[in-house]
Amino acid sequence: MKVEIRVDPALTEPEAVIFAPRVTPELEALARQLEDEDARLTVHTERGAAFIPIADILRIYAERQAVRAQTTGGVYTVRQRLYELEAQLASHRFVRISNSEIVNARMITGMDFSLTGTIRLSLRGGVETYASRRYVSRIRRQFEV
Repeated sequence: MKVEIRVDPALTEPEAVIFAPRVTPELEALARQLEDEDARLTVHTERGAAFIPIADILRIYAERQAVRAQTTGGVYTVRQRLYELEAQLASHRFVRISNSEIVNARMITGMDFSLTGTIRLSLRGGVETYASRRYVSRIRRQFEV
């Protein structure tokens, strides 16, 4: 692959253009990676608003009439609704595992298929969560397990 960098002082942010004879899965993955590099989510803490990288989020879930985003560094409150975040983060490989939770697929380290029909998901940082029965078949298809 040939790579070229051109400096243009008139630009306000970096811009990437990929020239190729056809679209391949590798090129699509590269484009997603470039887009995801600076993606951040606005969260709220006791001190005010903060911005966390989307790539650092383990899971986003509803709890006590609020939406929370969990990273290895802590749990934050998000002011958006869960379905809005799911639509916004679909390109970042977030997957719904229950009516009240979506997880970052890149943070899943293991899956345990129990006898009760649920899936226990192990995430980075020792975090464990469960997929509801309603979403088990969808998760199996998505991860080809």
